[in-house]
Amino acid sequence: MKKPRKYVVGFYKLGFRNVKLSIDTGTANGEVDLIPEDNGITTITVGIDSSWSESFSVLLHEVYEGVLVDLQTRYKQKPSYSQESSDFMFIATHNQLSEAAERAGVFLSEALPAFMKAYKKYSPYEE
Repeated sequence: MKKPRKYVVGFYKLGFRNVKLSIDTGTANGEVDLIPEDNGITTITVGIDSSWSESFSVLLHEVYEGVLVDLQTRYKQKPSYSQESSDFMFIATHNQLSEAAERAGVFLSEALPAFMKAYKKYSPYEE
């Protein structure tokens, strides 16, 4: 079994923000880190220890989450004892949804070819 690794796929525009897209071979989950500990660029990390369709779904989820946060449509429900991601909810107007789709579409049109290539090269997933 190979040791899990993270690889940088590339740097892309997501709305008005530059984003680093990375993959992680040791998980099937993802995250968007808006303010990394090193105060660097916003990072979207996608786990690729899953089928192609699941990995793509995680990518799409994290891209939309990043955009919806930028559009100030994310709210934390309070009080909350769980302190987890399910505490967030998103409320958007139709125009904000259209804006999110446009930003995500531009990002994906640029990033998807390299993401597919990285998935094929590094994914440890086997059916």
